[in-house]
Amino acid sequence: MKIKKLPGKIPLLFAVIAAPVFVFGSKYAQISEIIPSKNIEVDKILSDISLPLPNILDKLGEKDDELAKINVSIGPREITYYENRYTLLSYKTQAECGKRKGLWDEKNYICKAVIRKKTSDKEAVIGLKLLNTETKEVQVIAVQTKITINGVSIVAPNGYQIEIVERPNGIRWNWWNTSYRVAVPENMVVIKNNFPREEIIPTTRIVKGKPKKETRKVIKGFLYVPHSEYFEREENMSVLVSAGASYLKRAITQAFLTLKERGVSSRVFPDKLVADIEALSPRFFERLPLLEQGDFTEFQIDPRKTVERVLIILGANRENAWMHTCNRSDACGWVQFTPRTYSDISKFYPAAGIENDFRAGAGNHINSIMAAILLHDNNLAALIKKFGDGILDDPDLDKYLASSYNGAPKLVHNSLNATILKGFTDWVNILSPTRKDSKGVLRKETRDFMTKLDYLIKNDLP
Repeated sequence: MKIKKLPGKIPLLFAVIAAPVFVFGSKYAQISEIIPSKNIEVDKILSDISLPLPNILDKLGEKDDELAKINVSIGPREITYYENRYTLLSYKTQAECGKRKGLWDEKNYICKAVIRKKTSDKEAVIGLKLLNTETKEVQVIAVQTKITINGVSIVAPNGYQIEIVERPNGIRWNWWNTSYRVAVPENMVVIKNNFPREEIIPTTRIVKGKPKKETRKVIKGFLYVPHSEYFEREENMSVLVSAGASYLKRAITQAFLTLKERGVSSRVFPDKLVADIEALSPRFFERLPLLEQGDFTEFQIDPRKTVERVLIILGANRENAWMHTCNRSDACGWVQFTPRTYSDISKFYPAAGIENDFRAGAGNHINSIMAAILLHDNNLAALIKKFGDGILDDPDLDKYLASSYNGAPKLVHNSLNATILKGFTDWVNILSPTRKDSKGVLRKETRDFMTKLDYLIKNDLP
């Protein structure tokens, strides 16, 4: 059988199709010879298929395995040291500030009162992850802490000089959330640390042929992203703040959904689910970590920056943010629960299935927000019992609940009795210990809490 000769035009078409296969195997310079630049812009093609540059979130996760392998440790001896703590004074001039023995802040033009805070810690070996801001290369090193009466410093390997940054409120050493500055080498920043923590774990040993349950202390490393001046650069801050706000909204949504799925009833309206009570606004709980983790002295100096700082830490650490953080009153986690309040909420709402272990439960974001929502419901029930159903229509109900969350509900009730019921509108600040009706005065911490809340509401944050 004879094979028919193909039409003359077909081989030409084949050549056109095959040409690119040959071209892309040749030198880049040959492209313009075979495919005219007026028809195809080669540079544009290549740029379009290039991968996007990694952002700060990508770099934060780089070499985590290497960082986790650092052999962190804690020394045997507790060492006492002192740090400054600052609160703001009302004096507006340097002369007046000095006369009142305040510390004048030339940068912010404010007067600070200085308190020497006594504390203690053990020296430790810590792992640090460093980022070269020019080359974007990441490296991991081990450093030691050195503690003297004047505070904590970093002993780094040869070729490195790392300093601890003092925050506007005076805090320097803040364990895994300490801010660092790399003086040597240049263009280096600390973006994550592996911090040693003492943990108590259950164990079993055989005594006279029988198992005996015990506990023992072990040292475990905890990977955490401390706040950094580098994160405040616009290209980093926009990414981290956005990530923090998104994570926050997802966590609050999940907490409400979980309570709904578990069928948790309200103590205010037993025929309704807690998740369906309109007075328990999700918006407040989105703001709650910002209120609890935003330092008030820093807020007074720069409220916007204080909010951004919290969101940066949250965006960088997500579910690990403030997981192990507790204050001197043993209030723990990102929404600062105390053991007693947490235990009460667990008992009042058994259907919620709140985590039994306080530290684990307070450190878990979804679990602790669920507990916070339930606490709000319980405080709402107390408000209605005290002031009647009419309080549900009060435009400031959200603020009454907010102040009850931060302070003792009894103090809030006393304050409302002494102000709202007597025609005063400023129920938060009008009372003071010097007034005869000071029985209703709110704690300073609660008044500061409400000042921050007013700012968030006014500026629709986060």
